[in-house]
Amino acid sequence: MTAEMLQGDAETDQAAGHFPKPATAEFATGSAKDEDAPWRLRVLYVDDSIPHIDRGSGLPRANFIVNALADLGYAVTFYPVLAVGSDGEPYRDIDRSVQILEADEAKGFRRIVAAGAGCFDVLWVSRPHNITMVCRELANAGHTPRSFVRSRVIFDSEAVFALRDFIAASVTNRFGTEAALRTAIQQETRLFAQADRVVSVSQAEARLLAAFGIGNVSVLGSALLPAEAPVPDFATRSGFLFIGSLAQEGQPNVDSLDWLLGEAWPRVRAIMPDATLTVIGEVLPAIRDRLTRPGVSVLGRVADPGPLFARARVCIAPTRFAAGTPHKVYESVSRGVPLVVTSLLAEQIGWPEGAGFLSHDWRDADGFADALTQLHSDRATWTRLQLAGLAQIARDCDPALHQTTLRRLCEAVRP
Repeated sequence: MTAEMLQGDAETDQAAGHFPKPATAEFATGSAKDEDAPWRLRVLYVDDSIPHIDRGSGLPRANFIVNALADLGYAVTFYPVLAVGSDGEPYRDIDRSVQILEADEAKGFRRIVAAGAGCFDVLWVSRPHNITMVCRELANAGHTPRSFVRSRVIFDSEAVFALRDFIAASVTNRFGTEAALRTAIQQETRLFAQADRVVSVSQAEARLLAAFGIGNVSVLGSALLPAEAPVPDFATRSGFLFIGSLAQEGQPNVDSLDWLLGEAWPRVRAIMPDATLTVIGEVLPAIRDRLTRPGVSVLGRVADPGPLFARARVCIAPTRFAAGTPHKVYESVSRGVPLVVTSLLAEQIGWPEGAGFLSHDWRDADGFADALTQLHSDRATWTRLQLAGLAQIARDCDPALHQTTLRRLCEAVRP
C-alpha cells in the first residue's frame, strides 16, 4: 500500500474497492486536505464497526458523533475494530471527509500506534471492550492514552453493559446479586480514569458511574430533529412497526420479539384479527424464518425506512433487558409515531409517561397487548402522545446542542 493511497480521499478509496490501512508512517500525515489545513483538530475514533444508522446497537448515536465531528471541521479517522458483514456502501451515511480504516482487530490498532503516535489531537474510544484493547496495545508499545495524543482522551461508555447483562441474567435465569453487579461494573470501568472525559448516554447512567467513582462524566445522548410538518395523522396510518437489528441470537432485540410474538401478539390478534406487524432491521435468515407468521412481515434492512414510519400507527419496543438508551424509541418519536414500550425502556428514556409513549411491564403480557390495541384504536390518546413526543424531542435531542457538547469535549472548552 502506497503513501498516495493512504493520502487519497474517502470517495476515491471507496470506488477502488478498499479502505486505507495504517500500514506505514505516511499514515500519520493524513490526507492532502489535512496538509492544506494543518490547524485542523485530528481525531482518531475507535468503535466496533462502521457506524451505520441501520445497524442499531449504539451505532446510530456513533453515526451522529462521527458526522458531527466532521461537520465541526475536524479531520476524523475512524477505526472499526471488527469486520462486520459487507460494507459495499461504507459511506452511505458517513461524511466522505472521514477516513475509514480497514478493520483488523487489535493488529490493526497496533499498526495505528506504530505509525500515528503523537499525530492525533484527540483519541475517542467507544465501548469498554475496545477501551481495554486500546489501553493494552498502547501499554505494550510504551504509551498511555494521554501520551499517544497531543490533547484529549475521551472514553465513551456507550452503555453500562454489566447492568444489561445483570438484567438479562435476572430475566432468563431469575438470578442475580448486588455483589456480582458491583464487581462487574468495577471491572468494566477500571480503565476509565485514564481518560480526560468519560461520556455517558444518559443522566441515569452518569449517576451510576459517579456512584463507582467516575467523576469526569459528560452526558451525550441521541441527537434527532422532530419530523417536519405536516406529519401524517392518525387516520392515514395503520399497523404496528418494530425497528432494530436482529443480526445475532440472544441480543435484546431478538429476545424482545421472541417474547412479544410468543406472549403478547396472540392477544393483539384476538382483539384485532387484521393487525399487522412490520419488522425492519438487519436480520439473520434463521431469525427471519422463526419470526415470520400470519400478520408479521420481516423485511430486513431497508435503505429508507421513512415511508414505513409514515404508514405505521404504532411502534413497539418490547425490550426486556438493555443498557444505555434506546435509539429506536427516539427515532420513532421524532418521526411522529407513538410507541408502547416496556417499563425498563421508559426508565432509561427518563421522560414523563405520555411523552411519545405508553409503558407497561412486560411481565404482564395481556396488559402489554391491551396497551398496544388501545393506542392503535384511540385517536385522542394517540394524538396527545404524538404531539408531546415531538415537543420532547425538540427539547432534549437538539443536534446543535449536542454538537456544542462535542466541541467542548474535544477542545476542552469550558461551558
